[in-house]
Amino acid sequence: MLELLSLLLFILCTLVFSQAFGKIGQDKRTIQKRLQFIGRDRNYLAALEQDAPAEDGGGDASHTMPLRERLLEPLIEKLRQVVDKNMGKQKQEQMTRRLYEAGSPFGLKAVDFLLLQLAIAAITFTVFLLLFAIGSEDHLKGTMFAIIAGMFALVYPNMYLNAKKKKRVKNIEKDMPDFFDMVNVSIEAGMGLDGALKRVCTQMRSPLSAEFKLAIEDMKLGKSRKHAFEELRNRIPSEFFKSVINSIIQADQMGIGMTKVLRAQTERMREQKKQAVKEQAMKAPVKMLIPMVLFIFPTLFIILLGPVIINLVTKWL
Repeated sequence: MLELLSLLLFILCTLVFSQAFGKIGQDKRTIQKRLQFIGRDRNYLAALEQDAPAEDGGGDASHTMPLRERLLEPLIEKLRQVVDKNMGKQKQEQMTRRLYEAGSPFGLKAVDFLLLQLAIAAITFTVFLLLFAIGSEDHLKGTMFAIIAGMFALVYPNMYLNAKKKKRVKNIEKDMPDFFDMVNVSIEAGMGLDGALKRVCTQMRSPLSAEFKLAIEDMKLGKSRKHAFEELRNRIPSEFFKSVINSIIQADQMGIGMTKVLRAQTERMREQKKQAVKEQAMKAPVKMLIPMVLFIFPTLFIILLGPVIINLVTKWL
């Protein structure tokens, strides 16, 4: 019994001392790390002070710059200049318009998007070439596969832009009835058209409210309401939206009550939405025929005709 107590006391003392010395060592290591960081900062500042006269006198301080700033960024800037020079003004304007209609994904400009498109195609081609052409026995088949993958990677960003554009237009058309209903309620409460639009834009977060915010900013800069709404109409590739904006412009020019126009437009929007839903419902049976013919009918034929075919085969054999 005494030996067991001595063993437990020894283990307890060992744990206590190990924790105490570990804490002391941890504090020491923390202090050493902080001293290393301070010394590293002092060395960096001293190097900057030494390099400053050299930079003023025309010396070279590129060894203090990171690799990204010395090599990668100048290379990308050079490629951007080459792409910008060979792209053409008309094509650049078309690409800028397409990017804006898609919602300006990732904040890319026309030159940056084309450069990214070419880079993705080149990287995809190189990767597939290394995987399927160089390391395989059939080099021709691997090279053709790499070319096809590179062409798909070259086309895919345009497909992505088209998908983003359709999604953005769909969201705008979806938000239009509620947006103009809120504008109509604000006008009926005594606000002007500009104030009602500004109030609704601050309450709703959608691509439609962002576009109307741009129109309001244009009017603040001195553009007329008609000119700002015409530019707004041309920015959004939706025939439904363009017809609504044309009605608002005409009502504003002719002095017709804006509440009547907006109420009629919202009713027409909801009616067209109902018709679109009914149209989709009518198309559903036709779309269901494809999976039925491809997947359901063959399974039924196998279940129904399978035993008959098996019996016939066994009788003939």
